[in-house]
Amino acid sequence: MQAAEVIKRYEHILAASGEMVLAAEENRWEDLINLEITRRDLIIEVTAEPATPYADAALQARKESLIHGILAADERIKVLTAAWMSEMQGILTSVQAERKLARAYETG
Repeated sequence: MQAAEVIKRYEHILAASGEMVLAAEENRWEDLINLEITRRDLIIEVTAEPATPYADAALQARKESLIHGILAADERIKVLTAAWMSEMQGILTSVQAERKLARAYETG
């Protein structure tokens, strides 16, 4: 794969990452999951070939910058999903407590 093509693929991965951040910020969890699947496929494509440093320092710097942007987006998504997961855990705990109470009164 030519360097310009690799850079273009990393740009697509970064764009998908940005869309994922937006979906997480807007609590669009189904969209986030679908975007993650799409992004995963892009990552598989770009990492199918061994990584080699580019002779052109500008291209190498661009690739590194894109990767840093992807990692920053991932970190933001992690923060946003952790809050959501905590909220979901609270809801599930509440539902489980309600079920236990209902069973206790049904058998009593």
